[in-house]
Amino acid sequence: MPFLTAIQLAAGDVPAQVLPPPATLAEKPPQQNAPPPGTPWGYVRLAIMDGKTIGHRLCALDDCKEDLINYKNGRFCRTHINLKDICGNFGPTLQVQQHLPALNNTPGPKVVHTFRAQTVYCLQTIQWACGVPIGWGKCYKSESAPQVLAILDRVWVNYPDLRPSFLAYDDACDLLRHVTTQDAQSLWLKSTKFIVDAWHYIGHRATDLLCCIWCNPAPTNGSQPDLVITEVDDAGATHTTRAFNTETAEQLNSWLDGFEAQLRQMSATNYDFFVHVLMLVYKETVEDHILHKDRDLSAEFWNQAAA
Repeated sequence: MPFLTAIQLAAGDVPAQVLPPPATLAEKPPQQNAPPPGTPWGYVRLAIMDGKTIGHRLCALDDCKEDLINYKNGRFCRTHINLKDICGNFGPTLQVQQHLPALNNTPGPKVVHTFRAQTVYCLQTIQWACGVPIGWGKCYKSESAPQVLAILDRVWVNYPDLRPSFLAYDDACDLLRHVTTQDAQSLWLKSTKFIVDAWHYIGHRATDLLCCIWCNPAPTNGSQPDLVITEVDDAGATHTTRAFNTETAEQLNSWLDGFEAQLRQMSATNYDFFVHVLMLVYKETVEDHILHKDRDLSAEFWNQAAA
């Protein structure tokens, strides 16, 4: 689908099947205009976020996040241990499999069961484009936009002026839509551009205007000069390329695969401590790799950046 301008949006010249962006974003896409020739360019930072379906077990009772008493074959925390001898089917609060029969007066799809412990849905990691981890959090029920935003808020709560210029995330368009509709004055909308990582952007809908216009990881219309750069290859040919590697989170997740078996058997406290140690180890590994490749930023760069 061709790129639609803000003028077309305002005029309503949009196909019926196209999903329009929230009204608060309909004026124009946020820009990162290049500085005038001869002036310092400065630098931008891109963070990448992704979820890894690796978690620890929790109390079987819906919405409880407490540790199990018994991690060998237990189902409940200390608060709800009295339920261990009660039938595991009760309550109308959780939507489960549609084909279940009714239990007393409760429809089958709404029967709650506590026959086994729950599990944290995913580990959410955030790192710089170079691969160095920034922070992490846990999504308990699903990788929902409110939970993801809460993790971002917690990571940068004490560093509001150090938020990334760009944030790459596989569901950045839905996250941006959530932020915009919940708080149009959010600091995230003023400090950071939400983009979909290059791999997942291929599968996103061309009819979602918010995704196409605001979350494109490599726009060709010149709207984001920090995301697309011009390079000359060994043959002397000039071509455009992405300025950042937006797949570093996938590389971290692949590395975490080696620890999945241990993490799944841990209590919440041990899990949190172990994940934090893993992030520190991975950080040192990435830094050593950067130094070995002679890709570290020089003191001259930082002097210019601080000027």
